[in-house]
Amino acid sequence: MVTERSAHESPSQRAAEQVVLVVDDDEDLADTCQYWLDGERFTVETAYGGEAALSRIDEHVDVVLLDRRMPNVTGDDVLDEIRDRGLDCRVAMMTAVEPDTDIVDMAFDAYLVKPVSEAEVKETVEELLVRSDFESEVREYFALESTEAALESREVEKLREPEALDDLRGRLEAVRAEHEAAIQNREAQLDRLSRVNGLIRDIDRALIDARTRDKIEQTVCDSVAAAHEAAYVLRRTAAGTHRCTASAGLSVEPEAVDLSFVDEAFDSDGIVGDGYIFDRISDEHRAAMFGARASDLGDISALCVPIVYRDTVYGALVVYDEARQFDDESAALFSDLGATVGNGINAVQSKRLLNGDSVVELEFQLERDASTLAAVAADLGCTLSLDGVTRLDDELACFVTVGGVSGTDAVEVVAKYTDVLRARIVSDGDDEAVLELRIDEEAVLATAIDHGASVDRLELTDGNGTLVLHVAADADHGAIVEAVTKSVPGVSVLAKREVERAVQSADSFRRELDSKLTDRQKTVLETSLVSGYFEWPRGSTAEEVADSLGISPPTLHEHLRTAERKLIETYFDEIAPRSADD
Repeated sequence: MVTERSAHESPSQRAAEQVVLVVDDDEDLADTCQYWLDGERFTVETAYGGEAALSRIDEHVDVVLLDRRMPNVTGDDVLDEIRDRGLDCRVAMMTAVEPDTDIVDMAFDAYLVKPVSEAEVKETVEELLVRSDFESEVREYFALESTEAALESREVEKLREPEALDDLRGRLEAVRAEHEAAIQNREAQLDRLSRVNGLIRDIDRALIDARTRDKIEQTVCDSVAAAHEAAYVLRRTAAGTHRCTASAGLSVEPEAVDLSFVDEAFDSDGIVGDGYIFDRISDEHRAAMFGARASDLGDISALCVPIVYRDTVYGALVVYDEARQFDDESAALFSDLGATVGNGINAVQSKRLLNGDSVVELEFQLERDASTLAAVAADLGCTLSLDGVTRLDDELACFVTVGGVSGTDAVEVVAKYTDVLRARIVSDGDDEAVLELRIDEEAVLATAIDHGASVDRLELTDGNGTLVLHVAADADHGAIVEAVTKSVPGVSVLAKREVERAVQSADSFRRELDSKLTDRQKTVLETSLVSGYFEWPRGSTAEEVADSLGISPPTLHEHLRTAERKLIETYFDEIAPRSADD
């Protein structure tokens, strides 16, 4: 049996259905928890106190991280109100209040004692989201188990009512005896969740040290195979096919992996959906992949998930394990792992582009219909050059210079384009203007950036022109060319060439920056750094840093802003030196 999870449902779409609310009157701690949880598979909100929590919480909140000791409206009050309203959300008390037997009859699902770690918070939220789908009796069992675990951290003789712990254990035994099979099944599910979450954390740490795409792919396979039976990575080629580039736990080399096994997981464009589960692989495939030890493994299931970064598909990850080890939850988590790997690949390619002694230059021809910027240039009958572009979530911030037209006239024309979200005049002149355009749909530039390319220049005249990209020398140039030319009609490749570039040493970078910063600016930067001003949450406020330097906060901000601008200018001059005319 093969199960396909929704091919059109992204992790972010699933996340929109799950909301975590962090409630604490310590705003820094609440913000820190939000920071820890952001980027996971759910939406995170904060409420700075009990009153704020009660005004925010509704049926759309799935998990609440709730502090007990808050002024006016306590965490206990909030918990009682949540249950009185009949809201079916999971609640984890997260507090410095040491647990005692008064918690036995409290209707929470987990109890965390501060200080809490990032891992504790993440693991608790992930588990509670999974528990939300459990049967009510099974949820009760795990809630009671969490209460018992909290009380077991105390010495029994110091508990207010030691006999209450015995009563709690009796209730636990009774619930388990009545629902043994269901509880065992859910324990196995939580165990799988814990294994996958641990695997994701291990891979996150390993990706920090990876320097190449090959290293990333092999690291992922090694880590996955250590927790499961085996794994391999499929890399998408320029032709839209796949080849195995890394594996672990198999008896064959990557080039000998039987790729026909996973064919049905891919659509006509060679892309796998959010997660494709093979409940049981054939005996023939198991023997081919695992060789002599195949007979010792029993039934094997498999999971195929995409390796992606934004809209860029790098390939797929295939994982083998004992039969029935994969379900929708583990498939969702592995899909997120695929996104993490895709992000790592993109980051490595971008770093290699920045640090390489040479880059490959790809030049493309653009026609009017190929780009919003090209269409704007055609409508204005002007020249347009791209000064800079930045990816901002689902939109691009493009800074452009238009020649032969005023900024006011340009903005008036641009306003009719529905995919231009905002247009702003940066500077205006009689025959030239600089504009900032926030563009929702600019597929050519977005595709190039998402594939790790750097936009060197875009020059247009009356809607036609050229786009020049720089990519790392060891990147998959064919795949990038294919992705860019197929992103929209009207784009064709003109040339590919290797370009040498001068590389500035770290010492010369420091000397150049040194020459630009005044002594006062250096002092302000260093003091702000060591005092924790740049940390999150801040170790010192701007007022505290200014006071230690004997200056006013506005003066501090003026020095900081000037020093930061010089640092950023020096950095970007290093990776993209400006010409003498700039």
